[in-house]
Amino acid sequence: MTKIYGEIIFGSHGKTINVLKVWEQGITGKGVRVCVVDDGLNYYHPDVKNNYYAGGSYDFNSHSNDPIPKKSDDHHGTRCAGEIAAGKNDFCGVGVAYNAQVSGVRILSGTLTVSDEAASLNYDYHNNHIYSCSWGPTDDGKTVEEPSAITKKAFINGITNGRNGKGSIFVFATGNGALKGDNCNFDGYTNSIYTISIGAITHQDKKSAYSEECSAQLAVTYSSGSGKYISTTDSSISNLSSPVCTSSHGGTSAAAPIAAGIFALVLSVRPDLHWRDLQYLVMETAIPVDLGDSDWSYLPSGRIYNHKYGYGKLDAYKIVERAKTWKLVNKATSFTTEKQFENDIIDVLESKIYVSERSVRNMKNVEQITVTVDIEHQCRGEIQVELISPNNVVSILATRRKNDRSSEGLRNWTFMTVKHW
Repeated sequence: MTKIYGEIIFGSHGKTINVLKVWEQGITGKGVRVCVVDDGLNYYHPDVKNNYYAGGSYDFNSHSNDPIPKKSDDHHGTRCAGEIAAGKNDFCGVGVAYNAQVSGVRILSGTLTVSDEAASLNYDYHNNHIYSCSWGPTDDGKTVEEPSAITKKAFINGITNGRNGKGSIFVFATGNGALKGDNCNFDGYTNSIYTISIGAITHQDKKSAYSEECSAQLAVTYSSGSGKYISTTDSSISNLSSPVCTSSHGGTSAAAPIAAGIFALVLSVRPDLHWRDLQYLVMETAIPVDLGDSDWSYLPSGRIYNHKYGYGKLDAYKIVERAKTWKLVNKATSFTTEKQFENDIIDVLESKIYVSERSVRNMKNVEQITVTVDIEHQCRGEIQVELISPNNVVSILATRRKNDRSSEGLRNWTFMTVKHW
């Protein structure tokens, strides 16, 4: 039952993902497969079993084809799967894309090599269309962690070759470390240009207190907060064949699967969309919320952006309708420039990069911008980095983090922003 009590996600009163009008058209995710990369999937559950896709499932912790939960706390993946594709059978409830299929790739319940992590994100990537990933580095306000080199290659392989060349869709939760001062730009999974980063809002259309903000966040959707939670399928290791439900799912872990379900609806209408098309659709159809928040910035494109909310909350009906007539975007290219400077004592250092018209004359749109820095500092948590465009659009790439007392500085660390799109 992918809802927050009081008709929040599927209901009325304005605070909704607006999916009912999509279902009324018979659009329910049929033909799309979503892979839940997590701690396993209880495919015996009546809400899951008819939509379970065994061919796209694997256990990288035990190295078997069976992703069934094996530990007492292995319920996270089953909960996420229910949000996406719980069947319409009046048991726990119904998923956002209740006729989509779900597979389970188990990686979070034991030792995992970097090669296995990479393989998990490419597993059966022609048939697994969307990868829902509600995990990442520790949300402690001091960790700076990026994917391994082989996992980075897996992302590139996925967007290049996945879905028969149209590109895998990688959905990542932004993280739950906001109360510890964390920022999702210190997470190399959520700030990858190849992923769609999703944060959480409450039933009041306000940022959930735990949801991390950053310039890499593209959009938000509903999850727990202000005393409300997500209800969905659950799993009990003591009796896997005895189905259970939960009314206490939450965190950005619960937001990412809702987004994955919405994207399944989109792909069921337009299976020809490439991975970048979906990013464009998210940006162009997200609905700004909490407009009284001071961080909303007006952009030259006419859109507005907020580091807490990205471009706004996902609207299933709006994005599906836009997708129906969407013209595929042109192929992407990249432009790289470098600036090097040395200064032993820095309070505020301003560095300007100039780009000639000739060097970008074939560039139609700016999409993501990445900034790679190498900064020595005795207290990493005091570093703040901002990127300011010629139009005075300010992306806050790095915020101060009081828990981060590391003397390692930022060594070859890449930040990302979607604010200049």
